[in-house]
Amino acid sequence: MELDAHQQYLLDKTIPEGLDYAAGQWPDNLALTHIEGGGPTLTWAELRERISRVRTGLERLGLTPGDKVGILLRNQVEFPLTWLAVIEAGAVAVPMNPKYTPREIDFVLGDAGARWLVATDDVVTGTLTDDGIGPVASERIIVVGQPVTGLHDFATLAAHEPTPRTHRADPGEVVNIQFTSGTTGLPKGCLLTHTYWIQIGVYGSALGDAQRILADHPFYYMQNQAYLMMALAGGGGLYVTAGLSRRKFMNWLVDHQIDMAWIDEGMLDLPESEADRKLALKKAPVSAMPPSLHEPLERRFGLRAREVYASTEVGNGTFVPYERTDTVGTGSMGWCFPRRESKIIDQNGEEVEPGRSGELCLRGPGMMLGYHNRPEANAELFLPGGWFRTGDIVRKDADGQHYYEGRVRDVIRRSGENIAAAEVELQIMSMPEVEEVGVIPVPDPQRDEEVKAVVVLKPGASLTAQEIEAWCLRGLARFKVPRYIEFRDSLPHTASGKIAKAELRAEPHRAHAVDLRPS
Repeated sequence: MELDAHQQYLLDKTIPEGLDYAAGQWPDNLALTHIEGGGPTLTWAELRERISRVRTGLERLGLTPGDKVGILLRNQVEFPLTWLAVIEAGAVAVPMNPKYTPREIDFVLGDAGARWLVATDDVVTGTLTDDGIGPVASERIIVVGQPVTGLHDFATLAAHEPTPRTHRADPGEVVNIQFTSGTTGLPKGCLLTHTYWIQIGVYGSALGDAQRILADHPFYYMQNQAYLMMALAGGGGLYVTAGLSRRKFMNWLVDHQIDMAWIDEGMLDLPESEADRKLALKKAPVSAMPPSLHEPLERRFGLRAREVYASTEVGNGTFVPYERTDTVGTGSMGWCFPRRESKIIDQNGEEVEPGRSGELCLRGPGMMLGYHNRPEANAELFLPGGWFRTGDIVRKDADGQHYYEGRVRDVIRRSGENIAAAEVELQIMSMPEVEEVGVIPVPDPQRDEEVKAVVVLKPGASLTAQEIEAWCLRGLARFKVPRYIEFRDSLPHTASGKIAKAELRAEPHRAHAVDLRPS
């Protein structure tokens, strides 16, 4: 992968230095365009200036380097302004999902050690107590939207005349605690650095040469943050939506001449139309594209789709160059990004010979430093030599080409949301009537995967699926609540006594399950 002069310059810089560079090189290029929600359109120079104002306002309130700042915002301009201003002040951003329940908000804020919170007015009014929100006291809460008595107002904070920044960051400094479902258990906070984000931006920009990037994922996950870094590295801009929408997707692409968007085989389910051949989108990243649908997708829409393997933990992993037409339909996930190495290990941790399947391990600069406050998980997942166990089953050929074969992660992906099965299981197991539960993903044509809970009740106990649903809603965000609930007398187990999830996944799931939200 070749880098141009801009990308080479940025590669070892910090995010504030990258913002300075973008505002100087491309001051009049559009950086942010909100195509939904009525947000402003900002050039790189305007974005740079607004970030400085927000950073100044935060510092005047008392924000100091190293402070952790929860960010509970949707796809609105205040998210990137806050995210980047916090980073520029030397503090640590903790993006959070506005769909979280008060219990989940308390958990993430407490686990991260957050002292500050920037949140929308509706989230604040729904969670505020006399003492504040979770561990964050009222005097350190900033409200976006309608003012709330006794709390700071974002608009007032952002109106300050900017002062010069005083924090001089190191590229290896932590800027994010990005919560993810991880490999097992409750959500974990990934420690991400300037280098992590700059590398994602530089190599993402070099891969596709994009100028009009569709930002249709939630900003509180890594995708839109990564797209913003790609735009910064190439002088392009984000076209921000309220969120994912299959129905609106083609109109977004055509109306705004989008030339970079993450796509999948679901595009083939859309009705054929003249728009299919009007796309400015000629190069598109995909993930785990079914080989049999790869060539039909490219042919119908007149584009090149190439696999990119990435995650919150590793950032850039592997990619297929757009010129490698020979990989179409092969299932290849390509070769390592620059500054990445890979190896495949067996269950004993030994590297396997080329062509054999095993767990993919990656290493190199610009990956997460580890999980925040999770020494046991870090000890399990980081191997000697800096190798990180991804939890994905991959085959690597002698030429360094990788092929994805499955995942060992106990995670469900529903409409772009990552759901830790263990978190749902913990909520259901807190019901006194429940003896055992296994939560698994089941395929869904509209949402990728849905959540199914297979429940064993204690002898003599009785529960309905609706009662379990109601209990889940008391402690989980709606998107985590199972759609399907099945009652059984027992669950299959492995030799080590764990629930045999693979066996559950392999079974037909609808035969005996209650569908709580029938379509």
